[in-house]
Amino acid sequence: MRNDRKRAGKALCALLLALFSAFASPPPAAAAAPDDAAISDPELLRERAVGRKIAERIEKEGELAADPALLARLVMILDSLKPHLERRIPYEIRVLRSEAPNAFCLPGGFIFFTTGMLELLHSDAEIAAVLAHEMIHVDQKHGMKMAAQSNKLSLAALAVILASGGALAPTVLAQVTQIALVSGYTIEFEKEADSKGLDVLIASGYPPAAMVTVMEGFMHEEMKRPARDYGIYMNHPDSVDRVKSLSEKLKNLNIGLERKYPLRLLQTAVERDGARVRLLIDGTEVWGGAQSAPAAEAVERAKEILDRDFQMELAPYDLRLENSASGGVLRLKNSVLAQSPLPEGMTGLAAFRENLLSALTKAQKKRPVTQYFR
Repeated sequence: MRNDRKRAGKALCALLLALFSAFASPPPAAAAAPDDAAISDPELLRERAVGRKIAERIEKEGELAADPALLARLVMILDSLKPHLERRIPYEIRVLRSEAPNAFCLPGGFIFFTTGMLELLHSDAEIAAVLAHEMIHVDQKHGMKMAAQSNKLSLAALAVILASGGALAPTVLAQVTQIALVSGYTIEFEKEADSKGLDVLIASGYPPAAMVTVMEGFMHEEMKRPARDYGIYMNHPDSVDRVKSLSEKLKNLNIGLERKYPLRLLQTAVERDGARVRLLIDGTEVWGGAQSAPAAEAVERAKEILDRDFQMELAPYDLRLENSASGGVLRLKNSVLAQSPLPEGMTGLAAFRENLLSALTKAQKKRPVTQYFR
């Protein structure tokens, strides 16, 4: 995500240039918004004033998407994350119309998603992962700290200059904007946002693998369309290291890396059409037979086991067909998925296994950058 390793999309670059031009002359100091009246922390109020100035410029130069249902969904996810951040910041969220995938959070809690970003995310869990990462940047004051260090100022002095429109304000506002808009954070700050964002995901009840799948997803998109510009999660060595760090942290926490949940892959369903009962994975039949109570019971039992244990990280040898006195047993790890004798008219165990392996391979191919058995 570092600025020297990537460019924002063309639309966002144009927006950034317009913002820098706008900051050539500082806007008048803004009064606290009515929504901030209940904030007693003067430091947070100064951050809010800074973030609001930048947000107003962005909204003036860009086009906001008016989609009440989408905004309600984003706010619902945002609200589930807020209690698990260190600071109580009144976050606000907006959506910009832009094909360039990006998301950023300004000082004081003003969050922006582009429509291009939302199109690439597969689930609420992946949206939550991006939100948590960006919220950590604000919660830990990463952008403000970098601007303060660059100008050899204390954090408090920087905030006062920015909020009051001092002589340095246009330059520093442009710096803060650039850091946020094109994710120009140091790798140390990025890793902190990853790690603490993962903690927030876990505490909020979202599949923690989403923090990994989002990063892998952008690496995959860049591989497919290398000419396309991204605002965050670019495919460079830091991304590989960060995926590894997140994977190791999950392992140390004894949490399995189960990608299928945030990616919404390997999803099971049971269909009954009167004559047959069928078990589907991602819309394709993998097992079935003539409609009967024993067949329905067998399919439902298999579905329950698959939902729990049939993961994209599964090694083929964990799905094995064994001989038994009754004819055969299909095991998924330590569970009996199905066994002979089967209900009348059911697909055979060997075909069931092959269908499952085919579904697994198909799902894994959607993310060829992923090292499933690392």
